[in-house]
Amino acid sequence: MFTVRNATLVAIMQLGVIVAGVLASGLWHKVAASTGLAVPNPVGFLYSYGIGGFFIPLGWIAFALWIRSRPEVADEIKTLSFWLGVFVLIVLLIFVIYANVSPFFRIMWCMGEGDAA
Repeated sequence: MFTVRNATLVAIMQLGVIVAGVLASGLWHKVAASTGLAVPNPVGFLYSYGIGGFFIPLGWIAFALWIRSRPEVADEIKTLSFWLGVFVLIVLLIFVIYANVSPFFRIMWCMGEGDAA
């Protein structure tokens, strides 16, 4: 299961999620700036420090390939290091979705509160 090709694909997917998240947060930031809305914390964090997220896949792939190249490490640990990358991918995806969908619900809730008054 843990091949260099599979690890590379997981790292590229991690990078894709980060790039999509930063682009989407930039869109939310532009919308918030043009309409005068406050930027939620997850969007602001992703917009300001999203470029630092590129160190996540780099660190994981370096660690996984280092573990893979060591002959004294058990195969179970090597497989675990691969699945750690898949777990990191899922966590990144959940954070990016949360960060970029939460402003939409905040706007809708504010609109609903304004109609009731």
